[in-house]
Amino acid sequence: MRPAALVGSVVLLAAALLIGGCGGASKPPAPPAEPAEPVTVTLYIPCVLGGPLRKVIAPYEAKHPKVQFALQTYKPSELPAASKGPTAIITAGDIEMASLVRAGVVNQADARTFAINTYPLAVVTAAEGGVGLRSRDDLAKPSVKRILIDDPAKSSLGAAAKQAFEKLGLWEKLRAKVAAPKPGVMVLSDIVEKKADAAVVFRDCLLEGGSPPKTIRIVGEMPLDLYPLIPYRAAALGAGPQQPIARAFVDFLTGEEGKEALRKAGLKPS
Repeated sequence: MRPAALVGSVVLLAAALLIGGCGGASKPPAPPAEPAEPVTVTLYIPCVLGGPLRKVIAPYEAKHPKVQFALQTYKPSELPAASKGPTAIITAGDIEMASLVRAGVVNQADARTFAINTYPLAVVTAAEGGVGLRSRDDLAKPSVKRILIDDPAKSSLGAAAKQAFEKLGLWEKLRAKVAAPKPGVMVLSDIVEKKADAAVVFRDCLLEGGSPPKTIRIVGEMPLDLYPLIPYRAAALGAGPQQPIARAFVDFLTGEEGKEALRKAGLKPS
């Protein structure tokens, strides 16, 4: 290249860098374009967030009329894979999100904490019959044979329950009775059908209808100072061409409008 041409190229490159913001304040990335046609975002949620998320989604759909959400409840032990359309997932805890990252369906840099679970975990038993539990300490009685708790290695709920029982000095007395719920089986159903004597669940899950089911009795709660608060995390699943639509909702959850919607829904923004 001739010297004059080389100088011209350098000048053009410098101008391009200045326009792009290099060496100065960079411009924020442009938000994803609104879809030209109506689109449905599949949103996987744990049961603990069923009611509140419907309230959070409503103002988002009102502002983005071509975007609708299809909520799919899942169990922590059955983390879903990405679907063909725009898909996002919310996890109740870091362990579940880390599993999705390891599976390659979530980019770690995209996972965002947007709220904190402020409800205590609850120990539940059947409302009628059962082994007559009156308190958490009764779980150590010989009459209690089976306690359902999610696997602490795979579930943030399970890890929190184990840590709480350890601090209460109960874990070593209980560990031989603890069993992880079977895949595809609802924990509360096993309790009602007397297939287990007790379980530890998110207290929020019991309030989906406004109050605990009449078939279930809360034996006790795990004070929040017994385990680290569980974060709610969100991320887009997969990397298809429509995923920016899902990522836009994750951005909403962590922005000011989303935080206000979370507060109105009874959640605590992070």
